Amino acid sequence: MANALRGATVGETGLAGAIAHIEGRFGVHALARGETSERRRGEIVIATKTSLDRVIGGGLAAGEPLAFVGPPSVGKLSLALRAVAGAQAQGGMAAWIDPTASFDPLAAERAGIDLERVMVVRAPRDAVALATASALRSEGFRLVVVDAGEQVFGGTDVDDLAPALPAVRGSPAALLVIAAKRGRRVAVPAVVFERVAWERRFDRTVGWSFSVGSARGESHIDRRAIFSLTLDGGFEGGEAPIDRAEVAV
Repeated sequence: MANALRGATVGETGLAGAIAHIEGRFGVHALARGETSERRRGEIVIATKTSLDRVIGGGLAAGEPLAFVGPPSVGKLSLALRAVAGAQAQGGMAAWIDPTASFDPLAAERAGIDLERVMVVRAPRDAVALATASALRSEGFRLVVVDAGEQVFGGTDVDDLAPALPAVRGSPAALLVIAAKRGRRVAVPAVVFERVAWERRFDRTVGWSFSVGSARGESHIDRRAIFSLTLDGGFEGGEAPIDRAEVAV
């Protein structure tokens, strides 16, 4: 048939759009590139060395996306920084996509990150997906973090990353998205952050505890871990096992 389309004639943009549509409807695990379809999870796993690893099945795996979802100032960034440190501990570099220019180098250093091995990309909202896909296709990174930020300050959301998700499959890097809410059109595996309690001393807030749980569906949370973030390096209390982490004052 003269009008039949051959595979080679389908443009890259059309293919990416088709993949994004399929993964948006059926989930990011619906498709896998041939050379990676039989790859075992664990060939490259980035550990945070906290109980978060137990919640997410051992760590963040290369070629797979994960979203940290929860309200602002609850602990998402702190654990994301620990993931970056974990990637560097394996000899890799990390890319941090930062549309709102909110990356804190002091907090990163406190988390044990070598700033010389982190590339911070200040991409505007309409270029975040392109920057993410480019980093995922690179051989130079083991972790790509997208700090979605607040849209009122130029941030993005999970749905806006749909064009970049096909690049996750087969990538040597894991993709970690930090966002306030889960995507409505794009299904990305997520862990949900919830604040448990504030810690106050002498009418001053000195830290807080929060939980992290794997999300199965919209409302069901299982495999929960409890953490404590402190401003001064100390925290007491909590009946569940607590992981300690410091953040910048």
